[in-house]
Amino acid sequence: MHYVSTRSSAAQADFEKVVLSGLADDGGLFVPFELPLFEPREIANWSTLPYDELAYRVMRPFIGASIPEADLKRLLNAACGQFKHRAVAPLHQVDRNEWVLELFHGPTRSSKDFAAQLQAQLVQYFLHKRQRRAVLLGATNGDTGLAAIEAFKHCDDVHIVLLYPESGVLPHQLQELLSAAHPALHTFAVTGSFDECQHLANRLFRQWPNPRYEAISFNSSNWVNVLAQLVFYFYAVLQLGGGQRPIGFSVPAASFAEVYAGYIAQKMGLPITQIIVATNKNDALHQLFLKNHYCRQRADKTLSPAMDLSIFSNLERFLWELYGHDATAVSALMAEFDASAEMTLANECWLRARMIIDSYAVSDAQTLNEITSLYHDTGYLIDPHTATAVLAARLYRRSLVAPMVTLGETSPAKSAALFDELGINAPQQNALATTHDASPRRRIAPDDLGPLFQLLDTL
Repeated sequence: MHYVSTRSSAAQADFEKVVLSGLADDGGLFVPFELPLFEPREIANWSTLPYDELAYRVMRPFIGASIPEADLKRLLNAACGQFKHRAVAPLHQVDRNEWVLELFHGPTRSSKDFAAQLQAQLVQYFLHKRQRRAVLLGATNGDTGLAAIEAFKHCDDVHIVLLYPESGVLPHQLQELLSAAHPALHTFAVTGSFDECQHLANRLFRQWPNPRYEAISFNSSNWVNVLAQLVFYFYAVLQLGGGQRPIGFSVPAASFAEVYAGYIAQKMGLPITQIIVATNKNDALHQLFLKNHYCRQRADKTLSPAMDLSIFSNLERFLWELYGHDATAVSALMAEFDASAEMTLANECWLRARMIIDSYAVSDAQTLNEITSLYHDTGYLIDPHTATAVLAARLYRRSLVAPMVTLGETSPAKSAALFDELGINAPQQNALATTHDASPRRRIAPDDLGPLFQLLDTL
């Protein structure tokens, strides 16, 4: 297995280089040159496998000879061992043929733990092999950063540089970010949106000033994030239909990595018949699939803050698939978007996406109603992010026969304050391990790389 850039097939890499990277040298994202295709009978034989063994079967073709079999199994076992539920990702039924895949049983109670724990294992493995050190860099509005800090807290060879929107992180999550127990954590409050934090991180990757350190992204631009999320789909399909039964998924649009992972999982052999992209009022993705118009928007604050963004890096990987691996076409589309902040797909490509993908934008009022009505009817609590996708699943599912699975990406315990306002007695979450003193708040403008360059010069 080798990887290429979405913007140039000449930019090739092996799995090790992909893990220890931010962006490809040409600014694109790494993608596998070809996808493995599993036969239905082979997939069906995985029905009884534990989660880490299933992950091994799904991931092995993407890793190739970069990691020996015994080492890879050990790394996956260590990553999955951080989750508190025996099933790792249990399914919970919420209605007739409707399910929530609970992805929040990791150490920071969000789906981001899957990618973070896997990435930490792989990064340490390759850094030790190379005798190198690294800077883990990325943007967060809460969960992604917390998961990265927790996963890498024992990695002595890794510094973490974390950018977050100054007014875009919930107070309790901000306190956890600033007080997190990591010996080499550097946080910067960006006086702008999450999208601007992401843009600043990408600029830094393109102008990386310190060759003594590998520059690694902890955001979903790193292929490891997609690889971890592929397993979600295989696990749910096997649990509900043994790999043979058609199935649909509804995904809260906190990242496009989950949507892209579902799309390529279907191409790899899973009987996925529908993927619903659920957004809040920040509906850039909904407008893309509804009207074939994608544009950069000002993000408004909502009850589901992890979805308060409009720029999704994995959309570029999705375009690479839709355009038949035409790197020239993808490069032109991304250049057009950078220049105009808008994008329209070729009609045949948009229609190809719509064959499997639907979307729906959910208001805060609808979100609250879904939380309260589901709790009153079933006693089951869901957080606002999951609520958007549960509602979208019920309204826009194409088949009542095929099971519909919502990705439950955030623990309801993280929304205890909201539940109190709604008069719901919610479970309280335990605080993450923290240092005694919060790290100082360093503020930077969305276009200012200077303080980041200064930090990297001192490492």
